[in-house]
Amino acid sequence: MLSESPALIRVQQHVNDYLRANDHVGYNRFTDFEWDKLKDSVTESGMKEMHISAVETAMLVEDHIPGYGSEYLRIFMIDQTRTDEEAWMCRTMLHFVFRWVAEEDRHAHCLELWMRHSGRRDPEKLTQLMVDEGKKEYIAPHDNPTQLFTYTAIQEKATQLFYSCLRQSVTEPVLRSVLAKLSQDEARHCHFFSQLVMDALEDANARQVSQIKDALQHFSMPLAMMMDNYKRKAIMMMRAAGGYDYREAFDHLSRLITRVMETRSTARGTNLQDLLQFTQSLQPER
Repeated sequence: MLSESPALIRVQQHVNDYLRANDHVGYNRFTDFEWDKLKDSVTESGMKEMHISAVETAMLVEDHIPGYGSEYLRIFMIDQTRTDEEAWMCRTMLHFVFRWVAEEDRHAHCLELWMRHSGRRDPEKLTQLMVDEGKKEYIAPHDNPTQLFTYTAIQEKATQLFYSCLRQSVTEPVLRSVLAKLSQDEARHCHFFSQLVMDALEDANARQVSQIKDALQHFSMPLAMMMDNYKRKAIMMMRAAGGYDYREAFDHLSRLITRVMETRSTARGTNLQDLLQFTQSLQPER
């Protein structure tokens, strides 16, 4: 009979909590937004090219979900090399992964629909751009689950911050409505991955803390090393979404570390104190 470790029990709880709270949450990408009014709305709102470009770049990042999803499937694949507990852990995680991938795919499609209905891009050129970027191979930054969860928690938080800042920087109502939905989704995703990170921090030894630190030190947003002219596009995104800086997401991780430190012993807490100081050093100066 399968013996369930505390780690497996916690993962099951997090997955079930997420699905229980969010299985009914959704929106229709075709009928919940006033696409037919968008072209006039874009003109009337006076949207600048930097805002259009920011939406386009976000769409390309989101649209690489086939690559992100395939890597998560690879990492949590169930096969003969797994122990029974590992196999069940992977199967449990995949309940979340399939839901997460579907929600991220809807993000990409919503942003694509906005781009197409805006009238600000040639439809054929937009399709070709998506094909060219989508064909590039994506490799996850980490195979180690703790490092991967840490990376994804930060990335989801940074994406949430971007959507929130961009929404505050534009007046076009359809885009604001889309970004509100996407931001809410990203907040829920960030919370899920943050729970997994906190579990890892509670049990982490010096080696595991070092692995988390390594994930932070080498962090970059998805496609940073793959997308053509990414640096220029990233700067444009920051200008378009006034006040956005992806490094603000490290503050979220600092708060998670602090919460765990309050419950751990002094001996183990020393490692977390070092991790906290390192994480704080990555945050932008205020």
